[in-house]
Order: sequence, then C-alpha cells, then structure tokens
Amino acid sequence: MAYPNFDLPVAEPVTRIAKQLATPLTRGVDHRQRLADIDVRIVVSGTRGKSGTTERIHDVLRSRGYDVYAKITGNHPLSLYNGERHEVDRGERVTLYENVRELRKYTPVDALILENQGITDYTTRLMNEAFGKPDVLVVTNVRQDHRDTLGGSRADIARAFARATPEGTHVVSGEQDPRLRALLERELEAIGATISHVDVPETHRDLPGAETVYAINDVLAAIGEQPLSDRVIEDMLEEFRIEWTSVPNGRVFNAADVNDVESTELVRQALVDGGTGDEEVVQPFLYLRRDRRARTASFRDYLESLADRGAIEQVRVAGGHAALFAEKTTFPVVVHDEDAESAGGVLDEALADGWPVLVMGNTVAEFMRDLDDAIQRRHDAVDRRRQERDEETDADGDDRTASDEQRSTDPQQLPA
Repeated sequence: MAYPNFDLPVAEPVTRIAKQLATPLTRGVDHRQRLADIDVRIVVSGTRGKSGTTERIHDVLRSRGYDVYAKITGNHPLSLYNGERHEVDRGERVTLYENVRELRKYTPVDALILENQGITDYTTRLMNEAFGKPDVLVVTNVRQDHRDTLGGSRADIARAFARATPEGTHVVSGEQDPRLRALLERELEAIGATISHVDVPETHRDLPGAETVYAINDVLAAIGEQPLSDRVIEDMLEEFRIEWTSVPNGRVFNAADVNDVESTELVRQALVDGGTGDEEVVQPFLYLRRDRRARTASFRDYLESLADRGAIEQVRVAGGHAALFAEKTTFPVVVHDEDAESAGGVLDEALADGWPVLVMGNTVAEFMRDLDDAIQRRHDAVDRRRQERDEETDADGDDRTASDEQRSTDPQQLPA
C-alpha cells in the first residue's frame, strides 16, 4: 500500500516569511542602537541651503578630528564619510529607509549629520524622530516652498518645522524674520525644545545664504566646540557672492536652483543694487513645473509685485501650463515652447531685448539643463575672447618695451 509523502519542504518558506516579518523590527532596533552609539547627532532641515550646510558641518567636524558621516539628499544624493564622497544608489522609489542602509555602511562614527529629506509635515517629523534623533536640529531658513505639503504661508511652514522637532532637541535657526523667530520660539517652547537664533552681521545681510554659514558657529557652540575664525567664515562666504554672468550680447544669472520667491528676491536685489539706490530693470525667464502648482502661484504673485514696482517690464516663461500662466497675469508675457525651441535660442531672444536675464523657477528638467549649458558655453566664449585681448595687449606692451630698449642702445648721430 502506498502512503502519501508528508515530508513537505515547509521549513525554508516559513523561515523566509519569518525573516521578512522580523526585518522591519530588527532593522529599527539596530538603527536606534547605532544612533545611540554616536556622540553627536545633527539633522539639517529648513527650506534653502540644506545640502551645503550639511557638507560644511561635515568638513568642519572632520577638520577637528571627528570620525564623521553625513548624508546629502536631493537630485544627487551622496554619503560623505571622512571626506570621501559616495553616490547613494536609489531605486525607482525613494524612501526614508535609505538612511538606515547608508548609516549601516559607515558606522561606527563620532558624529552624524543628516539632511532632512521630508517634504511633508509627517515625513519631516519622521525623519527627525526615527531616522536622525538629533541633539541639534538646524533650520536653515523658512521660505515659500512645498506650500501644498508643508503649509500655505511662511508662518505655516515655520510651524511645521517646529512641530516636527523632538522634545529636548536644541534648534539652531537661521531665519532672520523677527515674526517667524517669535513663532518658532513659542512653538518650540510648547514641545520642550530650545532655540538659538543665528545673527548675521550687517556687512553680510545682503548676501543670500549667509545665515547658513554663520549657523555653523551656533552648531559648534551647542556641541561644546570653539567657533570658526573670521578668515574661515570669509572663505566660506565667497561662494555666496552674487554677480552677473557675462555672455555675448548681455548678462544672465541662473537663480532657478533656489526655486522659492524669497531667495530669488534676495538674489535679484544683490544683482540690481549698484549702490546708487536705483534698481536695474531685469527680464525674468521663469520655468514652470506641472507638479508644482503652489510654487507657480507664488512666482505669479511675486512677479506681479515686481511689475507694480517697475522692477520688470516683461517676463518670458516655459514649461508646464505656461500659456495658462500668461493668461492670469497683468504684465506682458512671452511664452516659449520647450519642445519646439532650443534653450540657446530662447536665451538669445531674451538677451536681444536688452535687459539682463534672471532665470528662476525650477531646475529639474532637460530644458533647464540645456539652458545652463548654453549659458556656460557663451560665458566661456566671452572668457576666451577676454583672454585673447589680454594676451594681445601684453604682446603689444612687450613689443613697445623692446623697441624702447633698442632705441636706447643705438649710437646717437652727432650733428655735423
């Protein structure tokens, strides 16, 4: 009589399923232990300048002997480990759990600096509470960005940043607006967190992003370190100096990477203020994204205010809903079709109008990468021509010097 075989291979599948169920739990426990073993934990949040601030803090702590790991998020995510740069491999879907995986690669370390990659109030809070657990939380500044997920006003966004702060954390805030400073103080006091405000000297207050450099001294104070020297601060501030890029037939500045109206206005003011009190009229080129409707609305209101003040006379736009944008404005708008027109051609048309061109809005698009390349090529051409003129001038000077020396050595003809 044949009996059925009951020796089924159940052990392997059951074990595999059990491991799959246990992985999130053990992963969380292991990550919390890794965080607990790190002496200094810093998370960098805010609107503008997070990546640069994260990298600068990494560099400063490394220079002071810390074994340090930092993670930069954004379009080009990087892990920084004691000065080495490693690209973060991402799949089709970006999750906060990549922070667990990356930190596991580089621990143990003395110091951890993470850029907060959350774009909603929930993910911003989760990043702080579960993935970073910071001793010090840096809020670089509060600008109108991610209005559809963080809040419709700067006050709402500031409130979202504050309420995402874990109890007992010290916050270093680079925001300079007194009203937002007071709001942050009230919100943080209510949850049991402390705050220090970054003071930017008068000489550097017109420098967009200067608050993110001076914030480093507040971070150092919070972890018991000495401040940066004035010379080091000046060196860091050099990259924030704003000046027009010279191209054939005009000037241009690409401010699209700041992509919020407050930061864009700081850039514009730095470019147009010649010290006489009279502002130069510029022509904005605005690139729009279909998935950033709140940002589009912010820029429409911003440009309306510039038009009312006479700071602009015309705007050129491309990207998602460009024609609809033009219909809803009171100032003249030239609409460009990014599929039919080249970025270089659009730039040349804008320069031909005679105003310097200020690029703004959004960067994540092939057209905008092409535009940035077009600006760089034209600027390189100007540099080459300037260098050729300098070499010609030097050659002429050498010829004149040689001729003068020859005359001085020639025998003089005496009169008869």
